[in-house]
Amino acid sequence: MKATVAVLFVFIAIAQADRDWSKVFPAHIKDIPHARIPHGIPSPRITGGQEATPNSIPYQVGLFISVSGGTAFCGGSLISPQTVLTAAHCVDSVTGAVEVILGAHRIRENEPTQVRVNASRIIVHPQWSSTLIRNDIAVLHLPQPVQLTDAIQVVALASDNSNSFQGHEAHVSGWGLESDEATAIAESLRVVSLPIISNSVCNVAYLGVIQDTNICASGLGGRSTCSGDSGGPLVIGAKQVGIVSFGIALGCEIGWPPAFTRVTSYIDWINAHVI
Repeated sequence: MKATVAVLFVFIAIAQADRDWSKVFPAHIKDIPHARIPHGIPSPRITGGQEATPNSIPYQVGLFISVSGGTAFCGGSLISPQTVLTAAHCVDSVTGAVEVILGAHRIRENEPTQVRVNASRIIVHPQWSSTLIRNDIAVLHLPQPVQLTDAIQVVALASDNSNSFQGHEAHVSGWGLESDEATAIAESLRVVSLPIISNSVCNVAYLGVIQDTNICASGLGGRSTCSGDSGGPLVIGAKQVGIVSFGIALGCEIGWPPAFTRVTSYIDWINAHVI
């Protein structure tokens, strides 16, 4: 799917019990020139964190994305009863349905709190560039508003673009790989707390890739995002400030800072596509 095209999908949701888990793999950014980043192609997950209290992050969304070769998995966040926010690299190569899972904790199970629905529309930022890793943001529309419950809630978005958030403690969540040795997404939702660092410090690690439209966190102590967390929410207080975008393929536990799409840089674009 080209980044400039919003494609409509109306499919019947696939039952979880019928899913072939051997063909589910964590989504990550592809085709990044190795020379741009010294340790290889970026690839985002949650390491060094802990299992979240069930349904304590009710805005967290899981995405099963039909792509060539199987089903890719990403995270996302519910920003209105009918709108999900995620990363562009999660949905820029869709070949079929995008199944949205809301109200989940154990993502592989059919929990009574879960709602499963296929996205009816995908809108990728028109300036998304996988080569430059810029404008890594997308919006999904649901066919109808989801009923809000204790397990399914909307997250507020940060809107003050003058705030760098440096020094703030943030939380990021997802079902991504739990360690560098893991080969499959986590069974339960996990969360980790990370301090936000300055973009200038982050750019030392990424050799100029980091832009004003990014936000970075410290990865020290083996605490970071990992493959499968892509598209998930970075939250400070009760507001989402970032979207999981990329890290370093050399390993998620090596202390490298994870990079996120800065929500405040795109608040007007997001609001223009919320329904």
